[in-house]
Amino acid sequence: MSTKQETIITEDTISLYLDNDQEVECDILAIFPVQEQFYIALMPQSPIEGYEDGEYFLYRYQSDGNDAILSAIESDAEWEAAEDKFEELLDEEEFNRMEK
Repeated sequence: MSTKQETIITEDTISLYLDNDQEVECDILAIFPVQEQFYIALMPQSPIEGYEDGEYFLYRYQSDGNDAILSAIESDAEWEAAEDKFEELLDEEEFNRMEK
């Protein structure tokens, strides 16, 4: 799934505009760094044809304070590093909830 540079961020959601001009509203799960690059994990709020329910998306993330720019992760190694870090964050969050 690719996005144009046009994005809208409001609180904890973001609207993605896909190449076919379909708008997809997503919850922002996390914005996190891996080495010197930031990534964003998104969960669509409603099912998208061709994707599994519960499937999340990872993108490279940049912000200048006003605008967010999402770009595709190009290599398998970069994808795996971002995915590993995101899953680590999820595990930590789940562990922290169990301690309470």
